[in-house]
Amino acid sequence: MLTWRYVVAGGLLLLLSLACLQAHPQPPTVFRTQVIYRHANSVQSVHINNNGWIVWSEGDFTRSDVWLYDGSGVRRLSAGEPWRLNTYPRLNNLNQIVWRYDDGNVSDVVLWDSGVLTNITRSDGSVGFGAPDINDSGWVVTTGTDAITGYQDIYLWKPGYSDPENLTSWAGFDSQNPRINNLGQVVWNAVDADSNPQVYLAHADDMMNYRDLTSNTAGDDYSSPDLNDNGQVVWMHHNGSNWNIELWSEATGVVALTNNMGSAASMFPAINNLGWVLYEQAILFRKYDVQLFANGATIPLTDNTDPTRSFRVALNDRGELVWVTREDIGGQRYWSIILAQPVPEPAGIAVLLGGVGLLPLMRRKRR
Repeated sequence: MLTWRYVVAGGLLLLLSLACLQAHPQPPTVFRTQVIYRHANSVQSVHINNNGWIVWSEGDFTRSDVWLYDGSGVRRLSAGEPWRLNTYPRLNNLNQIVWRYDDGNVSDVVLWDSGVLTNITRSDGSVGFGAPDINDSGWVVTTGTDAITGYQDIYLWKPGYSDPENLTSWAGFDSQNPRINNLGQVVWNAVDADSNPQVYLAHADDMMNYRDLTSNTAGDDYSSPDLNDNGQVVWMHHNGSNWNIELWSEATGVVALTNNMGSAASMFPAINNLGWVLYEQAILFRKYDVQLFANGATIPLTDNTDPTRSFRVALNDRGELVWVTREDIGGQRYWSIILAQPVPEPAGIAVLLGGVGLLPLMRRKRR
């Protein structure tokens, strides 16, 4: 009986330790990085899902293609045609991928699903569609510039739709950079009727009942928003002097995550469901690095010297990070896709070792 008392007590202690770690998560401090692929042309955007799949676009002003890393290898998804632009790929956790396809005459959004490519917007030339996003329900949001009104609007496509639906046709101003989460919420930035940049949040099925998260009346600039499934939204805010990252939630309102001075700038944030925020940190025109804000701490991930630059960031809910590093190697300029994975924290390892350490105690009591 004494042996089992020790086992039960040890088990309870182990569970308590694990609960404490979960209740007070520590920010990751060490990441293991690897180069997924290198290109001799510019990499324009990158994204990662919870399965570890990574998509990006690569090319120049005459041609660009979409590439995929599926955890085992790299392949090109678009056809590599000259004078065809395939840009801004995004993917969901069902491994469905959307991107913008521009043939010089019309611009559409295409959906890649298990190797099958489908044009989901079928532009007739009156609307040119822009950068898309997709959630796990297969809902796609994108922008469209109407040739008649001249405004950019937010469009929604759902599985089964024959044509995308204009969600902001009622708005007499430009709407840009939409992102959609798995709750169907959409965040975007727009210049309102008074020419003040704002960030808006609404459900895709009720866009007119939107919320203005920034309430800007001072002429500041708010752009490039992102959101997670927990009601948190991040964006970049230019206050007239510097770019900074801000976080909004229902509980806290707007909170500044950075406070830059001089020529420092924090830009293009991405947020995951852990509440981690990954962003570009720059000394403009001289130094470009990647930083992570996690659990109240700021963690520098790169420390480059010009001409090496790191930018174009994304992250998933497993704590995996991805960015692009531009570097000169042997007289040749390359753009490298970098995957960073967190190394287990010592505290977590100690808890596991503590559980293993109960085994000798059990054996000794039996003898």
